[in-house]
Amino acid sequence: MLVVSNVEVSIKNINILQSISFKVSKFSSIIGRNGAGKTTLIRAIMNILPAKTGNIKFNDKVLNNLKTHDMSKLGIGYMPEDRRLVPDLSVKDNIMVPLWSLNKKNVNESLEEVISFIPELKDFMERQAFQLSGGQQKLVALARAMVVGKKLLLLDEPFEGVAPALAERLVELISSLNKSNLITMITESDETFSKKIKADIIRIERGKIL
Repeated sequence: MLVVSNVEVSIKNINILQSISFKVSKFSSIIGRNGAGKTTLIRAIMNILPAKTGNIKFNDKVLNNLKTHDMSKLGIGYMPEDRRLVPDLSVKDNIMVPLWSLNKKNVNESLEEVISFIPELKDFMERQAFQLSGGQQKLVALARAMVVGKKLLLLDEPFEGVAPALAERLVELISSLNKSNLITMITESDETFSKKIKADIIRIERGKIL
């Protein structure tokens, strides 16, 4: 279970998140308009933006005390809103980066597992990331999160800026995650896709959970 308790986050002395508290034990979606604090919340969970007050726990492990790159050791995968792929690396290498950082054995097995889940990746595995469309890059970013996110997946705006056909494919893929034994939390500006994937809705507005 992911437990967020009384978390406050400030950026340049401006309060962005105020006394945020909620629990996630299955498929959930953080819904809020642009500027509501969704991305800040995800970054706080990943300790990219440290919480000023409060605690964030996953399976009773306090995440506030961990460095961002250590989250993957707990089985936590993160897909940023802007994808953050390394443009000059191949698709394959972008997916493999978190596995290399963990000095994982059987990395090819993990790679094959995610390719079997997203078979479209086979068509552009050797291409450099900058050669892909925005939607294709989303698939790669999802795969990169999945290779280490065996217990918790945090997907920030996975449908944002994606062509309708590919958005529907992402709905299909993300819905399939619900069948797995892991917790998935996404963010979205409205309920358009969250309803389709049957996520529990958590609403955020002006940095507060409603």
